[in-house]
Amino acid sequence: MRMGKEITMDPVQEWGDESDDGVLYSVTLRRIPVEQSQGSFVQYKTIKVRSVKAATLERLVSLLLEPGTDPHFTTVFLSTYRAFTTTQQLLEMVLDRASSFDGNNNDDNADQTGSGVCKRTLSSLLSLWLGEFSEDFRDPPHHSCLLALCSYLRRDLQLRWLCLHAEKLLRRFSVAESCRGNQFSFPLSGEEVENYSSPGRWDFLTFPSRDVAEELTRLDADLFVKAIPFQCLGCVWSQRDKKENKHLAATIRATISQFNSVTNCVISTLLRQPAPPPVRASVIEKWIRVAQECRALKNLSSLRAILSALQSNSIFRLKKTWAVVSRESLSIFEQLSEMFSGENCSLSGREILLQSPGCGAVPYLGTYLTALTMLDSALPDTVQGGLINFEKRRRECEVLSQIRQLQGSCLQYKLNDHPEISSWLRSYKRLSERESYDLSQEVEPPVDSYPASTGTWNHRTLAKKMIWLLMGSEGSGSKSSPDLVSLTSSGSNGSETEDLTVPSSPRRAKHMVRPWVLSGCSRDVRDDVFSSSEPSSPLPFLHPLQHRRSASMTSLPVYNQQIDDSCIVRVSVESSNGNLYKSILLTSQDKTVSVIQRALQKHNVESVRSEDFQLSQVLPGGKELIIPDKANVFYAMCTSADYNFILRRRRGHKTPPTPTAGWKK
Repeated sequence: MRMGKEITMDPVQEWGDESDDGVLYSVTLRRIPVEQSQGSFVQYKTIKVRSVKAATLERLVSLLLEPGTDPHFTTVFLSTYRAFTTTQQLLEMVLDRASSFDGNNNDDNADQTGSGVCKRTLSSLLSLWLGEFSEDFRDPPHHSCLLALCSYLRRDLQLRWLCLHAEKLLRRFSVAESCRGNQFSFPLSGEEVENYSSPGRWDFLTFPSRDVAEELTRLDADLFVKAIPFQCLGCVWSQRDKKENKHLAATIRATISQFNSVTNCVISTLLRQPAPPPVRASVIEKWIRVAQECRALKNLSSLRAILSALQSNSIFRLKKTWAVVSRESLSIFEQLSEMFSGENCSLSGREILLQSPGCGAVPYLGTYLTALTMLDSALPDTVQGGLINFEKRRRECEVLSQIRQLQGSCLQYKLNDHPEISSWLRSYKRLSERESYDLSQEVEPPVDSYPASTGTWNHRTLAKKMIWLLMGSEGSGSKSSPDLVSLTSSGSNGSETEDLTVPSSPRRAKHMVRPWVLSGCSRDVRDDVFSSSEPSSPLPFLHPLQHRRSASMTSLPVYNQQIDDSCIVRVSVESSNGNLYKSILLTSQDKTVSVIQRALQKHNVESVRSEDFQLSQVLPGGKELIIPDKANVFYAMCTSADYNFILRRRRGHKTPPTPTAGWKK
């Protein structure tokens, strides 16, 4: 038990931590008014409120069936439990514990006994589980967990109504399996492709901008409602590229695939058909108007997809086309791009989604994936004594709760169906990054030496380029390469990795729209999500679930900044995919060997020894700071440079580095 603060007059006061029977609690003191029958004086009393901070799995399960647990405990647990156990294991533990109450109770007046209390709590738990987290029980083809639950419920008349609920869910799953096709794709038939892809069959410029935005919003909302929030957790999302997890997070992949399809459609309309610059400029203006309508509909997903496409190299390099785009359209484009600048992305998006409550809203899912991945990297899964870090799960649940809230808002849309626009959107063949850039060079052969990479423009460069295009002045043709950060892998080895396009300039792109596609990615479906351009800023939009956090949990480690003896660093491994990195938590206690071991584990590098690798920090100017083997990395690193590290295999059987850091050119 750890206490030791003086009681103050604040209505809520963090008091400390308290251990009790395998559970670590965070203790809060609250002052509440006492009911007065007479008199004008208001009296208060102080009560102690305990919230679970860490515990063993067995104690967490037992708390599920104990009355009086904090009101958010069950929701947090059911939202995140698959990060540390399975549905089958949890169901077995819950039913075994409930059965033990029944076996130990022989009192006819069950409502007055522990068994009666447990049964009411069990009923509430299973009702919530089956109602709001029904996807946990989807396990085709047999759905064994749901069958086991039905078998248990049939034996208890008091739980008969839950049995009917479970059987109905089982029938729904069975019907879905029997008529299962490709749940998240909408292919066209051969005849439709011929009709809708024929030149002149449908002219994009003839579609009303509002209708196009409505159809994009309808498609985005349908997919976002089907997304399973748990699949967004960092511990799940970061595992999807392993060979055995190719079907993992299918609902999230579908949302990202839709985002990439919109981006591809924008690029294709500008590059597929030959046309003079004024016609292409009119197409750009049209897409800007569609983006503006998406903003009005609060569809941030398609809005960002359109902006990403227009800022891609293959489109933005079309100097002759942009030169004839109207000033009004450029101004609108600039204002919309401001929404997704590194400093304003989360704040502006949240303000838009909170406007006009009761109306539909589709968020940019990448913002939430980034926040959850950063949380997973910043906070440990277990704490002292191997206890499950339930405080981490609370923080993750806060983000998942917002996703569920937004899914509910998507049901508020009342949009018209535009089948001809939907068919037209799906008729475009996906272009690779290389194909897009080659077509762009055919449209406007290069005059200046444009870079071969397919990055995006930062906001300041964008503004300067706009002025240059409008004024007709000479430019240098150069641009700073952005710091593109992906939370997934494009590597061919199928391992769990994260991608980093290393900037050629030390400047960071602070105002940039991040596309969900990677340069050089050979996959047909690119499900890559880029993080905020300012990872060092605090995690956005984390609203507390009506209770206070302990002081030790209020400051999260961040990238490129040392806070409270910890920070986030990025580590890559020297290989054919040398630009792939993983984010790991670095504390003031971490030595070089432990950092190397964790980095190799995150990169799924097996059958190697940590002593075969050397850790270096990547510095500007092509230099590297070699970290000694026995050094404390937190204090040995250069804090004025980006927190990017690389693991290099030691050459041959050379002696280990000397115990002093050195500069490597």
